[in-house]
Amino acid sequence: MLKVKKIFIILFIIALLILIGLGIWIGITMFGNHETNPTGPSEYSAVYMTSGDVYFGKLHSFPKPYLSDALYLVKSTNQSGQTQIGLAPFSSVFWAPAGKIYFNPDQVLFTAPLQNSSQIINAIKNPSILTQNSATQQQGNSSNQSTPTTGSSNSENSTSTVKK
Repeated sequence: MLKVKKIFIILFIIALLILIGLGIWIGITMFGNHETNPTGPSEYSAVYMTSGDVYFGKLHSFPKPYLSDALYLVKSTNQSGQTQIGLAPFSSVFWAPAGKIYFNPDQVLFTAPLQNSSQIINAIKNPSILTQNSATQQQGNSSNQSTPTTGSSNSENSTSTVKK
């Protein structure tokens, strides 16, 4: 009887230590100091498709690959014939998708995390850049040719020009 009591006490102490460790780990990951390294990787990724389309957003892999807060590249030509590349929220395409973009894993060529120093991250984190460039680009859209890379024919998407 004494041996059984000792075993239960030892198991109780081990379980208690595991629970304390788990609580500390959860506390650190959820409430810890999450300072952003300006040159390190961000929470955003680029997804390159076999069709040549490129999407940006927060990449998740379960239950299948998908992006939240998705943006896509838009190519346009200005009056002088120069090609400009911009960003537009995926929700602004003419069929107005809601929520996330789910990908067929067979169509994803590769993914790449974006660094915090990326111009794309700067445009995502500073919506005023998107708004300013969108207004400038929409004023010129009457004479510009705009070609979204997602196959959308809507040339009035809000876009942000990214320097090459």
